[in-house]
Amino acid sequence: MHLFDAARHFYGGNAIVGGGLPLAVGLGLADLMQGKRQATACFFGEGAVAEGEFHESMNLASLWRLPVLFACENNLYAMGTALARSHAQTDLALRASSYGMPAWAVDGMDVLAVEEAAQRGLTVVRDGGGPCFLELRTYRFRAHSMYDPDRYRDKAEIEQWKTRDPIDGLISRLRADGDLTDSDLDAMEREVSDELTSAMEAADAGPLEPVEDLTRFVYSERS
Repeated sequence: MHLFDAARHFYGGNAIVGGGLPLAVGLGLADLMQGKRQATACFFGEGAVAEGEFHESMNLASLWRLPVLFACENNLYAMGTALARSHAQTDLALRASSYGMPAWAVDGMDVLAVEEAAQRGLTVVRDGGGPCFLELRTYRFRAHSMYDPDRYRDKAEIEQWKTRDPIDGLISRLRADGDLTDSDLDAMEREVSDELTSAMEAADAGPLEPVEDLTRFVYSERS
């Protein structure tokens, strides 16, 4: 949740629901002021759309025509609360469009549809068209966290959504088009498995963080 790597232009997750939205607006404003033809992509869930900073961020981004692509992963449940129980307007793309920015919904279970929508939005943003909003309509198969008993939805609903698994769907399409063979898939799965194993071994072998570092970066440090 607190990963950060400025060298790779990854400005971190955020423990506060919707907390990344104003940060993305700030990054977009900085790029605009410096004349950079760049785009900031901000990912958040539908639960963040109920937060005040969502509306503030949408308003400022549109008002100042900032180069930000807002990507809302709408999986229908904000932790354990169904979308219809917390939002009077469940069409989130429609709500975002009220701020005067291009906004549309996409089948979030279709990898190629998401790619096409993202490219379309980024083109608008990078060409100076202001911000765009994508509502990626998707679903999570597992509980929100290890502490979530997941009793707020029907198990049959989960199984129904699993039939539209985006990875399985993409594999089927690539196979049908002749772009992926079983040996290709096996090789990719081995490569991913080896990378994960290597990362876990490196983490286990790494030294513990010194206690003295607990308060580092809480405040800026004088050089």
